[in-house]
Amino acid sequence: MRHQEISTKSKVLSAAGWLARLAVVLLALASGAFAQDESRRWTANVGGGFTPLVGSLNQRLDNGWHIAFGAGYRVNARFTIGGQVMYNGFGVSKGVLQELTVPDGNSHLWAFTAEPKLYFAPRHRINPYFVGGVGYYRRVVQFTRPSVAAVTIFDPFFGFLPALIPADQVLGTIVRDGPGGSIGAGFSIPICETGAKFYSEIRFHYADNGGIPTRMIPWTIGIRF
Repeated sequence: MRHQEISTKSKVLSAAGWLARLAVVLLALASGAFAQDESRRWTANVGGGFTPLVGSLNQRLDNGWHIAFGAGYRVNARFTIGGQVMYNGFGVSKGVLQELTVPDGNSHLWAFTAEPKLYFAPRHRINPYFVGGVGYYRRVVQFTRPSVAAVTIFDPFFGFLPALIPADQVLGTIVRDGPGGSIGAGFSIPICETGAKFYSEIRFHYADNGGIPTRMIPWTIGIRF
């Protein structure tokens, strides 16, 4: 179990370093355009970052990470409407694993939301905005134990061969879904004259996922086209 904790912390620190380097590179490039391209109506974005949990859920699951992507339509220079898909990955707390006497576990959450976005300085290099969202949230928790799986591999010399690889055997699954929403703020910065923009935002998400609701504050950095 200690080895798993160290491995998880190493992955989080590695992701933090990668995200920090990405932010530095994008900020270094953001020195060209000062105004939004208002002729471009449709937008798309992709990003990722950390997902801290708050409330009762923080005692059951470990803080995690997320990726997000979406598209939007620019009504005017200040207002955009669109949709967003976000995937969050979490761990299961050591206390829960000990309570249920299971070796390991994992959790993930999908969020599908419709989102309005209000920009405050569309003709400036740094353009802050407010963003909200409402939609459907699906939270899944799985309890597992180490196992092996039989697969067939191909070797150029010997041909097809049977082999055993490490795998997780699922002991049980808990699914909770329901409506939810989010509210937050961020800013965008143009990346030279490419038409793309670096953005960073933080939001509070709440979803009614049964007896223990989902409360999280993901921080995202990414690129919007």
